[in-house]
Amino acid sequence: MFPVLFAAGMSLIDTTDNILMLGAYGWAFVKPIRKLYYNLTITCISVMIAVVVGGIETLGLCVEHFR
Repeated sequence: MFPVLFAAGMSLIDTTDNILMLGAYGWAFVKPIRKLYYNLTITCISVMIAVVVGGIETLGLCVEHFR
């Protein structure tokens, strides 16, 4: 049951992401520099989220190891 739910959820998220990207790139088509700023912004946000999640995981491991 869980693999089917996972596949359905991923299909929904991927479809939503593609629709949003189509809109964003359509908006950026008017001025191509917008696409660069959009990509840089999304990349920076992704990096920040990854650093926060990695930091939380590292703190959890440190607390468990040095308890």
